[in-house]
Amino acid sequence: MPDLLARLARRVYSQLPESWKEQYRSARTNRSYTLNTRGVGPNGEIAGWIAANKRPVSIVIPSYNDVPLLTEALASIAETVTGIDYEVLIVDDYIDEAVSAQLRAFESERVRVIFKAERRGFAGTVNVGMQQAKHDIVLLNSDIVAKRGWLEALQYSAYAIDPKIGLVSGMLVYPDGRIQYGGTYYARLLAPQWFGHLNVGAPATKPAANVPGYNTSISGACVYITREAFERVGLLDDEFWLGFEDVDYGLRAWERGIRCYFQPAALLVHHESASRGYSQGHRELASMRRFWRRWEEKYLTRRVPLDAPVSFVTGPASDGLWEAYVDFLADTARASGRDAEVYRTEDRDEALIERLAERGGTVVACDWTVAQTVWLATARAGLPVYLLPAMESGAHPDDPARQAAIVAGYRPEFDYIAPNRFVQRQLQAEAAWEVRARIPPALPPQALPDEAASVVLVVGAGSVELAAVRAVAHAHGRTVVAVPDIPTRRALADAHALRPRAVVDFGAHASSLVPYALMSLGGVLVAPVNPVLSHEVLDGYNALLFAGGDLDAMARSLGDALRLDDAWRELRANGHASAARAASSASVELPRALASFADVIA
Repeated sequence: MPDLLARLARRVYSQLPESWKEQYRSARTNRSYTLNTRGVGPNGEIAGWIAANKRPVSIVIPSYNDVPLLTEALASIAETVTGIDYEVLIVDDYIDEAVSAQLRAFESERVRVIFKAERRGFAGTVNVGMQQAKHDIVLLNSDIVAKRGWLEALQYSAYAIDPKIGLVSGMLVYPDGRIQYGGTYYARLLAPQWFGHLNVGAPATKPAANVPGYNTSISGACVYITREAFERVGLLDDEFWLGFEDVDYGLRAWERGIRCYFQPAALLVHHESASRGYSQGHRELASMRRFWRRWEEKYLTRRVPLDAPVSFVTGPASDGLWEAYVDFLADTARASGRDAEVYRTEDRDEALIERLAERGGTVVACDWTVAQTVWLATARAGLPVYLLPAMESGAHPDDPARQAAIVAGYRPEFDYIAPNRFVQRQLQAEAAWEVRARIPPALPPQALPDEAASVVLVVGAGSVELAAVRAVAHAHGRTVVAVPDIPTRRALADAHALRPRAVVDFGAHASSLVPYALMSLGGVLVAPVNPVLSHEVLDGYNALLFAGGDLDAMARSLGDALRLDDAWRELRANGHASAARAASSASVELPRALASFADVIA
């Protein structure tokens, strides 16, 4: 029935007058735009900063036989820029008398039209306007429709966040509100000859797309350039006739210590390619060849020597046990002859960024709080690696803003090491990036105790669960020691000193680190089934598992561990051996993964 209705609707639509079809298409696009951009835009903090710190700007617009588009662009500027002084410089590159006459009609106190003697292409045309600009510069395509607060958001980002920021691009969307530009990334693993746009095709309301952050480059369709940045970077390279000139400009800025930034609160509609007008083909290919002649060594053929230093960076999101694992990995790297160091920091650490950049080599982010520091440290050289402790957004189910910030920090420039298949799949689903290595984390265990004490260790139990464990333990003449978690190496050592007969763990773990640590204590691990760890925690081999929430099943499993001596000996030996094998494997697989990444880094 739905197919029949759809066919009837298409038939009715095909018979409508063309003017009615156009009205329908326009209404549908507007409705989609509203749905896809709801809530996107500037906030009160930006408005407050602008009120106290605003400065004039020069908006440079290249024009190529695009009067209808230009008319809409200028109207949107006049409507949305009310609190900042500005001038508009329209630079004509079509060079036709009839079109020139139409362009002159735009001239006003704020708008000036610049005519040239010959066509110069996009970069050459923009350069003419940049040379005559009096203030900070905003490059804007003529097929842009600006939305409320766009310029305020760009200017705020250029000055209020980081003094090293000098170039800022906003979020560009198609007329229906889907993202056309959500930041620049280097697609070195997917298509190493390209710099791509993030979040293309997603609705502008996508949470991770609305996280502002540092940008690999900029979009020439809309970029704010501070006066200082312009004086240090200069003009666009006008040997690029079509394409790559904006990416080149952003990379040149990074080379000069000027950072590029993406600000999604600056929202603009972009009728992509409508304003280009230039013939494509050999000119675009020539631009690509020129680009890679300049940047090949920095990107396509960038290499990190296999004996280069390796730096691990942890932050506040790393608990003590994860830090112990990172220390273990650094120790194994040193044992193999590598210069390995571990750094602990918080937020964006400029001193550490500089130190890591000078040190070079491979830099490993070990949790989401240091991803930005590592990314910035390797922006111009080195190999950025992300050692994922988990799909970290899952630890914050009640904080969608933090979840979005974490996912946005999973940049495609990283090489990823996942702790298991689940995290590998989740990263692909949430961020679309590939994991190139999988290493289940484990600490090397202490020696397996010869005998166990009459102790049942309980981890992460609520009152009901704890009562159920106590009932079973007391029935078998055992005492119970309960702890909320095992967050540090010291806590693990204290647990080992108990020599528990069994360990009942109610925690929901995102990696094998804690389960392997509990297996290493010398008792039988009793735990709920966790599909995340289905390849590491194996029922009947190195643990006894029960369905989550089924305390009767838990009681049966714990009872077996306490009364069946032969099963107890085999299970605890297998658990201890599993932890030892995993730790040994990690010490081998991490150097192997880093060597693989270094060998193919583009």
